[in-house]
Amino acid sequence: MKEILHYSSDYFTLNHTINDSPHNIDTHIHDCYELFYFISGGLTYYIEGQVYELHPHDIIITNARELHRIVFHSNDCYERKYIHFSPEYISSFQIEEYNMFHFIERRKLGYFNKISAKDVREAGIDKMWAQMEETALSHSPEKIILMKTYFIQMLINMNNIFMTYNNPLVTSQSYNQKVVAILEFINKNLDKKITLHLLETEFFVNKYYLCHIFKKSTGFTVMEYLTYKRIMWAMDLLLSGDSALDVAHRVGFGDYSTFYKAFKNITGSSPRQYCNQ
Repeated sequence: MKEILHYSSDYFTLNHTINDSPHNIDTHIHDCYELFYFISGGLTYYIEGQVYELHPHDIIITNARELHRIVFHSNDCYERKYIHFSPEYISSFQIEEYNMFHFIERRKLGYFNKISAKDVREAGIDKMWAQMEETALSHSPEKIILMKTYFIQMLINMNNIFMTYNNPLVTSQSYNQKVVAILEFINKNLDKKITLHLLETEFFVNKYYLCHIFKKSTGFTVMEYLTYKRIMWAMDLLLSGDSALDVAHRVGFGDYSTFYKAFKNITGSSPRQYCNQ
């Protein structure tokens, strides 16, 4: 992998890399927002049950609650840029009359994540991104200020694009309604015992076919998705002060050892280590 650019400051990271031998990127979330600028490669981007086929200069936006993964279907050179940022990065510029994170945060999970290359170019987002890269490589004393001003302008332009995407007159991506219903059911019942047999009965569909369409539509197995969503909920509960044992039962795990292994596998740390960090 060749790193073209890596710039990092408080609550903000800008990166540009090229990879000649890409490998699938497993299911994950970030503890921040991500702007993913696709340049080249053969891949499919899965977000919360939705599938996005990407073309050069498309941008994918995810927030800290959206599970996503990338599956490569060719050995083509993979080039992409990304920005990771937290709200604190531009908190001093937020005003009551205008929320720059409105469309990033208030979308239905997995919906309207992609800004097309056409809109990226027409809104000048590609040029603003290039300005940020150029500024990040400079040594000017005003660099930090310029980075924020370019970034804020870019966010505002993205919000303007999302306003048109949320217009009912705009044709939206087609979704497998059965899978959407299953996803909604899972997210509303994370604290309950959910099995393939229960889903089969609830949605009147053979469990083997259900697994097939779920995996094909989302990139996740049913149990993988369920486990990730439960651990995400557990992370919030642990930070609110609940004990790990209480959290394990509250988020639907039958025993603590299963919860502990799943938590460590997904987060990389034990519940206690996570709270201390």
